[in-house]
Amino acid sequence: MAWAVGAGVCLALALPGVGLVPLVLLVPGLLRRALQGVAGVRAARIGWIAGFSQWAVAVPWVVIVLHRYGHAPLLLAIGGWLAMAGMLGTTWALAAWVACSGRASWLPWALPLALAAVEVLQGLPPWHFPWNPVAAVATGWPWLLLPVATVGSAGLSLLLLAVGGALDALFAPGLRRLGALQLATVAVAAVVAAAAAPPFRPAGGAVQVAALQPNVPLEERWESGNREAIEGRVWDLSHAAVRGGSRWVVWPESAVPRIVERDGALHRRLEEFARLQQVWLTVGSIGLGRWSEAAYFNSVYTVTPAGLAPWRYDKIHLVPFGEYVPLLGRLAVLRPLVREVGGFTPGRNPLPVPGPVGPVGMEVCYEVAFPQLAAEQVRLGARVLATITNDGWYGDSAAPRQHLALAQLRAAETRRYLVRAANTGISALIDPRGRPLERLGVGRLGMVSGVVEGGEGITPAVAYGGTVRVALVVLGLGGILVGAWVCRRWRPVTGAAMGAQGRSHA
Repeated sequence: MAWAVGAGVCLALALPGVGLVPLVLLVPGLLRRALQGVAGVRAARIGWIAGFSQWAVAVPWVVIVLHRYGHAPLLLAIGGWLAMAGMLGTTWALAAWVACSGRASWLPWALPLALAAVEVLQGLPPWHFPWNPVAAVATGWPWLLLPVATVGSAGLSLLLLAVGGALDALFAPGLRRLGALQLATVAVAAVVAAAAAPPFRPAGGAVQVAALQPNVPLEERWESGNREAIEGRVWDLSHAAVRGGSRWVVWPESAVPRIVERDGALHRRLEEFARLQQVWLTVGSIGLGRWSEAAYFNSVYTVTPAGLAPWRYDKIHLVPFGEYVPLLGRLAVLRPLVREVGGFTPGRNPLPVPGPVGPVGMEVCYEVAFPQLAAEQVRLGARVLATITNDGWYGDSAAPRQHLALAQLRAAETRRYLVRAANTGISALIDPRGRPLERLGVGRLGMVSGVVEGGEGITPAVAYGGTVRVALVVLGLGGILVGAWVCRRWRPVTGAAMGAQGRSHA
């Protein structure tokens, strides 16, 4: 059990927030030791313990969301956090069960492959939570991101885990030759992937952009007495950005407590500001349903110097425990909590919105966790990416750092600049290699400003990322199971044949 807990805790501590990057290399070895000599249900149980430990250490900020902002009793909030860790731990249980279905000597490569495969599944129902991929560890040392434009974040997760598995095998009796071969294979694959990653290709010109960080605490934002002060802060930052030379101003998610489509005064002021200052504005606001105002969307509006653009972007992937409560929200006892936390409707159209250097691929808050969304937007012509968020839900926890790391992965995968405006931080400008050029920490008032360029071209991660993810699942789960089945079938047949041959010679 201690080995399993250690594996999970090491991964949690390697992720952004604590950021002890080398600990990721210990994960496969510790888990292999925990799984020695076991299989089936017992292996799944040990894998679940490792996964539960990882998620419990990595996401305690769920308690902040549920208790402070969802108004759940503290014990219920703690229960929600532990339930979430338990649910996500089932992916590790599946990986351990599959990896242990074959020979013990397979574990140095089977565990990394199975863990990378279930990481892909983690972004699908019933989990739908592609947070904290192993690849996020690489953002702590950005040079590790070099292969990601070729293999995507899923492929990078596999490479990191495979290195750890190889290093473990090098020090294990009977596995050293396998470890050396595996390490050499992974090293060659990483070098080839890094060399094959295309360079950034500028297109559409450059623009100075400012991402605003008004630093309005979540509990103050919707109090009517604070509206004037909040709006004044956002407009002051906008004017300061223009005075500093910015021609594109990005507001964070729901920066002001108004609804653009209902508030004529705000609508007019936005258009007047953009026209007089000759700037572009990207503004987050609650969007109304096109056929029923009973439906609410988390939307992004674009205001050009010629006026409000005739279409908006509606957030497609809603944030669990922020805009809905996954799975648990179906329970009657938690329905009041779901209404408190959020009641948004997901959007459907990923089409990029207009921008000063060409189309802009928008990801609102949690959406930046989904590599397929950014990839689709780039395929649809996005020349730059932007994400707006309000991480005030999570306080000064590891969550804002983990969230920023996901934005770094999307920039590096797509070879696009990414602009990140966060209400309470961390706002950042990220270059096409995933490196933050400018950043403003949690709890600080201000903005990040700099020049970003439009880009063009499709990276292998954008073109084939979906194929890589499917291949990982097929090989990492199906391939191991088929291989184990073949081995079980082969050994009895071989033994019987040899026995028959011996009797005939006698």
